[in-house]
Amino acid sequence: MGIFYSLCTIAAVFAVFAALYLPIQMTLVVLGLAIAFILLDRTRIIALAVFLVPTLSLVRRLTGGEKGYTDADPLILLPILLVAIVIAASWSNGRVIARHVFARGLIGGVIVGTAATVILRGAFSISALFFAGLLIVPLLLSWVLSDGRLAPVWNPIRTMLAVVSILAGTYGIIQFFFLPTWDRAWMITSQLTSIGQPEPLKVRIFGASESPGPYALFLGLVITMCLASAVVERQLGQRLIWIALGSFLTLPLLLSGVRSALVGIAIAAVVMILIRARGLQRVFLVAFLAGAYYLLKAILSRFGGSSTILTTDRYTGFSAQDDSFVARVRLFSGVGNPLKYIIGNPNLPNADNLFVSTLFRFGLIPASCLLVLFLVVTWLALRNIVDNHAESVSLCAIFISVQAFFGPIFDTLFGIVIGVVFGSVLAFASRRPKVGVIPGLDRDLRAHSRLAA
Repeated sequence: MGIFYSLCTIAAVFAVFAALYLPIQMTLVVLGLAIAFILLDRTRIIALAVFLVPTLSLVRRLTGGEKGYTDADPLILLPILLVAIVIAASWSNGRVIARHVFARGLIGGVIVGTAATVILRGAFSISALFFAGLLIVPLLLSWVLSDGRLAPVWNPIRTMLAVVSILAGTYGIIQFFFLPTWDRAWMITSQLTSIGQPEPLKVRIFGASESPGPYALFLGLVITMCLASAVVERQLGQRLIWIALGSFLTLPLLLSGVRSALVGIAIAAVVMILIRARGLQRVFLVAFLAGAYYLLKAILSRFGGSSTILTTDRYTGFSAQDDSFVARVRLFSGVGNPLKYIIGNPNLPNADNLFVSTLFRFGLIPASCLLVLFLVVTWLALRNIVDNHAESVSLCAIFISVQAFFGPIFDTLFGIVIGVVFGSVLAFASRRPKVGVIPGLDRDLRAHSRLAA
């Protein structure tokens, strides 16, 4: 207890010093790190980092003044620093699990290849290092989770995601109908007007995130988690609660206008219907999809006339007249000979596909390893679902894999969530239940959870 109180005192002194002498953004960074040292629990620190994923951009807008935050705002580093602290504290701790060495080898290939490209290119700009860190740090998190250096964190993270999603979804709905002044100012100064007019009822909402893409990515993941939980829960009341939460989050998701998230949810639902769900469970999932379809029609009927973005044309399918779809298809033809990208260029802009973006920025080896890693995790996730094991995190992994083909999903703080999900899938896949174990329990395995905290 003496060490605990000493750390708390030191953290409080640093926080007071920061508040007196540093800008507010840097003060919040110091305060966040102080909280991490006070918590003295790696699971809680990861939970804090995940909590910041869908909320930090709103904090940055509120503290950034009249024009909102800038790219140089140090607050963006806080979640990455929190995860880095956990990785450093976990690396020499715990019993290492030897299973899935191939997957960890792929993670190592991405990390080494990315670092080598940065060094060989001499790309030491803040932007290049930041985007490299957004890829490397979450993958290291998945590494320490997968081999037992860090005890399972999915169950507490799942509960926290459900709570935070209610706040994020509610704020997004408020944003659509009222559009707070700080969000309107951010749209104008950051030229986010491409997502609609900065007026109520005329904007694709982005909630507390920086744009509709990351916002929909977060909501889509939680909705996917709700669908899996509605299937695996054994009590009808709990199933209804999860379905109710997923249904509520569908409204702000549709108002974001991000179609890729809808595609991912539909694929995840079909996977559960075909592989895992039985009887009434299938009825729940089909009813959810039908309800989402009719809710979409209601939104288009009600707001399609006033909004230039939420229109029927946007949801009528992917075709040659769809600029977004055409641009993504052209990415593959623009790659040409992948051998031209043995060494990437970290200073290039991102592309609307995770693997193509990684190829351009960090080279062929990281892109290839990342692609195979996603395939391996997806395969293990499907095996988990077939085995009635770790269904919610496994279905979330499938949703993430689908989203990788629609954007550079590591380029936002969402990579931290990917690290948690992928690391958990790898860890749970190495502890699959034996024949005779009661199916349908989506839980951390007790043997694995007794590893070092």
